[in-house]
Amino acid sequence: MSKYSGAQLRICPDGGSYQVVIVDYVGQGNGGVSLPCKGCWVSPEAGNSGITKMNIGVAATVDLGIELSDSDTGGGPLWVSIDDIAKLYFYSSDEDDDVVDITYLLG
Repeated sequence: MSKYSGAQLRICPDGGSYQVVIVDYVGQGNGGVSLPCKGCWVSPEAGNSGITKMNIGVAATVDLGIELSDSDTGGGPLWVSIDDIAKLYFYSSDEDDDVVDITYLLG
């Protein structure tokens, strides 16, 4: 028997999702419009053809940001503790049409 038997799982009932479409190598959460949150899961869409990077607060570039893994490469969504998804910046080595999925929790 688990020490968590009988424990209640509480899931935040409010949130949503947003897709960032990379255009001219870059993208930004919620198109740069402030969207406050408690945090979010970030994942490049499976089948993206480029390398996807993410940075917080300043633009991601080929040299700046962390590389995100998609399900094609064995990765999963990355949890980011952040208060506004507009602070997330993305870069893709593929010029256009790569997509990053963001699922966020509201405060």
